[in-house]
Amino acid sequence: MRNLSICLLSTIYAFAFAPAVYAKTVNETGVQTTVSSLAGNYRLAGVMETAAELQLDADGSYKWMLIVGSLDLYSEGKWTQSGGQVILGPHRFDKDTPVFALAGGYPWGSEERDAAFASENIRLKNRAKWQCAFLDTGGYYQSSDDHAAAEGLTPLQRFDAAVESERELRDAYEKAIAAYFARDLSDPDDNLEISARSARRDWGRAVAILASSARAAGKTARYQPPSLPADCFFLSDYTSEYAGDGSGPRIDWNEGVGIWVNRRERPNPRLDIEAEFSFADGSVDTANSHELGFAFAPAADERQLKAIKLSLRHDGSEYASSFDVPPDREARVFEVKLDNRVFVKPPFKELRLDISGDTLVPADGSGGAYLKRD
Repeated sequence: MRNLSICLLSTIYAFAFAPAVYAKTVNETGVQTTVSSLAGNYRLAGVMETAAELQLDADGSYKWMLIVGSLDLYSEGKWTQSGGQVILGPHRFDKDTPVFALAGGYPWGSEERDAAFASENIRLKNRAKWQCAFLDTGGYYQSSDDHAAAEGLTPLQRFDAAVESERELRDAYEKAIAAYFARDLSDPDDNLEISARSARRDWGRAVAILASSARAAGKTARYQPPSLPADCFFLSDYTSEYAGDGSGPRIDWNEGVGIWVNRRERPNPRLDIEAEFSFADGSVDTANSHELGFAFAPAADERQLKAIKLSLRHDGSEYASSFDVPPDREARVFEVKLDNRVFVKPPFKELRLDISGDTLVPADGSGGAYLKRD
């Protein structure tokens, strides 16, 4: 965030003034002012350990930033002048604000194949966490120790007891799984999920007891895991136990089209961007960037990309942009620039500053004053 703030501050310093707009008003001192005379760069003074910059532009736009301790705040949008006050707000980023820019394209290569594999793994694991939530970590019902290894038995007797316990608990686990998948998805009650998770834990303990008792008795521990939908195999803590040597989906996207969002930058976990790829043959594929910032669709060379539509949902708003793609069979992947300022939470709905000559004083009495730079 601090690096972002420094970049934003540099933007404020570098901003070029637009032509002046001469709308006249009168402040409370009776002195006539104009928008052009108020436009300029202001620095907050009189507040300890706080730095703030305000850029008012003659076209009615503003940029504002404040740093106090580890807190960095930023806003930009439109400002107005009314009743002897400068009013900042609302924040610039609304649904009509373009936040995407399409950069150059280049051929699909090994880096894209690796990213496609990682992206598909994320998609499948996320789907598994949604459809097979009881396999993920979470709450359990309190269970008893009725199925713990019995004491005072010979190793062979203990092994036989462990075999019977594993069978009983596997049966209970299978019934809990069946109830979970038959649940009403519109019902917010998660008792069936917790029940399946608890049954899974109890069965796992029985398997561990079976394994140890088998070693002690010189026997082989044999058991069959409950059957589950294939989607469940892609949970990270489930794959090694049930999927044999499989470590993920068998994907080898040697050909495809895709987008990299803010490539070479540190991945942003909020990059939940929907990409829609339209092709010359009329077909359309959709994909999600997930947190990698990479979205793709498998496509052979003869499937010519025609257009890309990008959508981002954030903080209750949706931002979308569409781009026509020039006919170039070599350009299969396109860099996308996303304005990260869209993720900055607006620090205020509006900020009112009283006009006092070349000084702007916070009307809320928070202290200090914005002094105009020469």
